[in-house]
Amino acid sequence: MKKVFLAAFFILVFVAACSNNSSSSVYGGLEDEGEDDGGYSEVPDSDRGGYERPDDAPVPGGGGSNGNGNPGGSTGSKDDDSAVDDGDSETDDEEVSDHDENGGNDEDNTPETPDENGNNEKPDGNNDDNAIYALEPDVESCTSGIPSDNEKQKVLNRINYLRAIHNLKPVQYNDAYDEIAGECALVIAANNNLSHTPDSSWKCWSQFAYDGCYSSNINIAMTTNIDTYTIDSSTIVDGFMTEENEVPPVTLGHRRWFIDPWLKTIAFGRADYSDGAGHFVLGSAVRVINRDDPDDQQDISDTDIKFVAYPFENYPAELYNDNVMMSFTVIKDKFSKYSNGTGITFSTATIAIIDPDNKTMKVKNIEFDTEGYGVPNNLRWYVEGIQPNTKYNVTISNVMINNNSEFYQYWFELK
Repeated sequence: MKKVFLAAFFILVFVAACSNNSSSSVYGGLEDEGEDDGGYSEVPDSDRGGYERPDDAPVPGGGGSNGNGNPGGSTGSKDDDSAVDDGDSETDDEEVSDHDENGGNDEDNTPETPDENGNNEKPDGNNDDNAIYALEPDVESCTSGIPSDNEKQKVLNRINYLRAIHNLKPVQYNDAYDEIAGECALVIAANNNLSHTPDSSWKCWSQFAYDGCYSSNINIAMTTNIDTYTIDSSTIVDGFMTEENEVPPVTLGHRRWFIDPWLKTIAFGRADYSDGAGHFVLGSAVRVINRDDPDDQQDISDTDIKFVAYPFENYPAELYNDNVMMSFTVIKDKFSKYSNGTGITFSTATIAIIDPDNKTMKVKNIEFDTEGYGVPNNLRWYVEGIQPNTKYNVTISNVMINNNSEFYQYWFELK
């Protein structure tokens, strides 16, 4: 029963891509160009630490003005007006009659009992661990809400858990952006629609809603006869990472923002709405675009990162299947993010993925861009036949960087 329930309500989840169309040049020169290993170093499996799965994972490395990156301890910063691509979408609801044991009943569509983390409990207006909201939104009156600290922490933990796998610095939570993220989530839920640039004709429109949608990864989930309060906020992060339901063209913009080495702060907004007739909508936004605030970017000059690949090393199996694109981004200038969009050519690149039996996996539908979605350059592709608990070695050759041919090597295993 549980498997049917989970599969059903995630069918109608849609996301809209975010870009960062900086006029600055984007990719400069590789450091240590004399090295021919492309930044790859093999570490024995026995030396690698294990990763805990989502919700209970600690925030890797801390950060944040309260010393550990937690919500409630961040400082303010100015609003963001970065450019984004519009990604409107419409769909019909699908009726689902099966219910999880925590998923409610057909009479009132409310969860029967919360799970052990309280994820399925209706908000009660306070900020305890069992509440989704500290301030509950009211879509009918166009009043945005604020997620509870516990819910914000789930999103922050999941993002930082994934960034840690990629050897990226953790991000902090910035409460100063709660209002615009919440207003964006509200306008999505109120209109049952997605756009990074909602106009004044949208119900519940405000300048804050526009600013929030303009600077965020945005998401909508629609269900019939299943309350969206049963959707755990951390799973919204996973949807952005896999990009399975991105509105075409697929640019992997959401993933690129979350694993952008320079990303420093996030904020999260959520709005659940029911029309009273068994139809439920969840609008959500994770504010990530920070281009116009130089103080809201990580300093990565002290790191040895040369690329960001997905999947990478020991990777959560739930974040990959045959419908998910792999991706690769070159980091050649750690001192200036926006000097990393020029001087890189992927058109000559070749990708080889080898399994433990020395079999070459089939790579197809190779795409690339330097359009500035999160990280300024990206090479992406599909692969057939990847299996869990199997180590694959990846070599990306003939990447032209400032007219020099470079190659990169890494490995991944789905756990």
